[in-house]
Amino acid sequence: MQLPHFKYHAPRSINTLNALIEKMKGQAIIMAGGTELIPRMKMRLIQPENLISILKIKELEHIKIKKDKKIEIGATVRIDNLVNFFKENRPFNAIFQAANMVGSQQIRNMATIGGNILQNTRCKYYNRTLQWQNIMPPCHKRGGNICYAVKNSKRCFAVYQGDMAAPLIVLNGKGEFLFDKNFIQKPLEDIFTGNGAMPFNVGKGVLIKFILPQPEDGLISTYKKYRIRDGMDFPIAGVAVAIKIKNKKIDDIKICLIGVSSAPVVIKDIKDFISEKKLTDKLIHEISEIVYNQAHPVENTDGDINKRRYMIKQMTFEAIKELIDGYDK
Repeated sequence: MQLPHFKYHAPRSINTLNALIEKMKGQAIIMAGGTELIPRMKMRLIQPENLISILKIKELEHIKIKKDKKIEIGATVRIDNLVNFFKENRPFNAIFQAANMVGSQQIRNMATIGGNILQNTRCKYYNRTLQWQNIMPPCHKRGGNICYAVKNSKRCFAVYQGDMAAPLIVLNGKGEFLFDKNFIQKPLEDIFTGNGAMPFNVGKGVLIKFILPQPEDGLISTYKKYRIRDGMDFPIAGVAVAIKIKNKKIDDIKICLIGVSSAPVVIKDIKDFISEKKLTDKLIHEISEIVYNQAHPVENTDGDINKRRYMIKQMTFEAIKELIDGYDK
């Protein structure tokens, strides 16, 4: 499949990028590694008049620990660089694990963290060829009023499958966006709408970088991924868990799911549930049950929905069990 015609722009500074965006007046798409965008363009799911590559902006390539111990990650840092940077960083192990499971090695060499976070939602009824689009009436995501995955639905249920979002969310990461000439930070979980047709609420903002807070004492994290084919597939269910251990008890916990909704799902009321309780297998089973009850995948991607939901429960148990058992080792 060939790409549609477009004008290509490659600014070398944030100021030039901002000027280009103003000049295009909304008629442009930002591209980083292109591993998710280019296939959609080939299928004519999107046909931008202008494509702005941000890969030549050196300011967006850095990853570093700042003086205040926060970690700053530029939007165009390659996924493989994340693997190397976080390999021996125990509090942020979830980031290392997620990055190491993004696609294939070739994908990790090209894909960026910004592109992974801001990748579009997917659906087996949407991510189809032009021939399919010409035959079938348009769904919500293509501007119609039909959802092929959920009968009679008035909104789009296309699923979000960005591996890196869940780990960054449980580790309280923020995204910094350029709005006109202003830089604004947002908690990462707040940039998602929950609507598969329009998954992000950042408007005309351009993602510049991510900020992770200094890890607290006792912080540990992990990420589990369920996919059909190891080494290349998107997650059809994923679980990120971050726990803070204090006095041999779970002092804090945050769990986030991907692959089961149109946005990452942050599990509610989990911290109050575990308050002052002993770390037992029974408690972990109870936490896993809470997570299971808040996971509601629909039939819009590969894999049986009941199996995907069950795997969320199983992976949650395994994740917490591994973190607790390995804490003193």
